[in-house]
Amino acid sequence: HCQPLPNTEFYSQYLLDQSKRLILGLSGITIILIDDSLLRTKLTSGLAAEFGKRVIHQTTAPEANAVICCGWDWWIENYFYLPTPQQIIIALFPIPSLTSPLIAARVDYFKRQRRDWFREMLLPEAIRLIIQAIAPTRKTSPRVAVLDGRLWARSWGEEVLQALEPFVPLTRLLPN
Repeated sequence: HCQPLPNTEFYSQYLLDQSKRLILGLSGITIILIDDSLLRTKLTSGLAAEFGKRVIHQTTAPEANAVICCGWDWWIENYFYLPTPQQIIIALFPIPSLTSPLIAARVDYFKRQRRDWFREMLLPEAIRLIIQAIAPTRKTSPRVAVLDGRLWARSWGEEVLQALEPFVPLTRLLPN
């Protein structure tokens, strides 16, 4: 419940530290999902400094205990080429960006109709992507760690948790 929000200045360090803790001692593939390319590059570099060649960026030829840092779309398009991961780390929720002209136009349309554009359009799209991203691993029950602090800080976090059910919450962030 004390996770920082992604727009804070120390979020990238938090993300690196918690990812290290989750990866440490875990055998098997770890997938880290993050669409922000700058933050993904920084995280990939930081993890590579700690774990070496084990850390790769959007590659479909991993070693048995690889850490793959990738975007949501890349993972959804390529998961069937990869072995089932041992864990998935959700670094940032896949909330569509308003910098996209199409998304901005759709948001403007919702605003003109005085509708809740976030809850009616952006949040359902993010939840759809989350469900799609973890669906191929549901049978093997890998660990899914959510490091995006908005899960607890925003009222819509409960909707995300409902989409992830069934799950067993962890009270402490430990490697196993």
